[in-house]
Amino acid sequence: MREFFVDNHVGIPFYMFSWIHFLLIILTSIIVYVIYKFRNDIRNIKMKKKIRYVIALIMFLNMTIYYGAYVYYGVYNWKVHLPLHLCFISGYLFMYALVCNNIKLRKLAYFMAFIGPLPAIIWSDLNSVDSFVFIQFIISHHFFLCANLFVYYMDNLSINISDVKKVFVFVNTIFIVMLIFNVIMNTNYIMTKSFPETFLELYPFFRGITPIPFLEIAGIIVAFIAYIPVYYRNKENNN
Repeated sequence: MREFFVDNHVGIPFYMFSWIHFLLIILTSIIVYVIYKFRNDIRNIKMKKKIRYVIALIMFLNMTIYYGAYVYYGVYNWKVHLPLHLCFISGYLFMYALVCNNIKLRKLAYFMAFIGPLPAIIWSDLNSVDSFVFIQFIISHHFFLCANLFVYYMDNLSINISDVKKVFVFVNTIFIVMLIFNVIMNTNYIMTKSFPETFLELYPFFRGITPIPFLEIAGIIVAFIAYIPVYYRNKENNN
C-alpha cells in the first residue's frame, strides 16, 4: 500500500511518448472533441451548481489524498511537494473559482487549465503506471483540462481577448514570485531553474539552459490555443 501511494520503485514503467502516453493523449483528445460536439446540449444541463461542486470535490480529494499519503508515510519534502507547481496552482484556483462561482477568477482559471496541464500532458514526468501518483496526475491534468472545457460550455462563460492579456499578467506575476521563492529557498517550482531530468534526457541540448524564455513562449502559445474555443463560441453567440 505504501508503494502504491509513494511510488519509490518502478512497477509498470511509464515512458514518455510510449503507447500508454499516446493512449492518454488520444483519449483526452476524444473527450475534448465530444465536449465540443455536444457543447449546446451541455449548455442546457440542469443542476449546474452541483456539477461544479462535484468537479471541485473530485479535484480536492485527489490532491488531499496525494499530499496526505506523502505526509502519512513520512516522505513529504517541502522543497518538492508544496502545491506550488503551476498545474497545482491552476487546479486550486479552478476549484475555488468553481465553488465560489467567481467570474473573474473563472476566466483566469479557464486559461490556467490549459497553460498548466497541457504542456505536462505532452511531456509527462511519471515513473509508474501502477501507482496513485499516476491516477493523481490524470485527474490533476487530463481531467482538469476536460472539466474546464466542460464547465466553460455549460455556463457559456463570457471571455474575450482582453482576458488573454489579464492572464498573461497573472501568470507572469506567479513566475516572478516563484523565481524569488526558488532563489531564496533553493527550490525549482515551476521549473524556473531547470527542466525536469526526464525532459533533459529526451532533449539533452536544453541542459544548462535557463527554462524561463521557453516557458514564456510556451505559455503564450498555449494561451492562444485556449482562446480558439472561445473565438468560435463567441462567433456562435454573436450569430
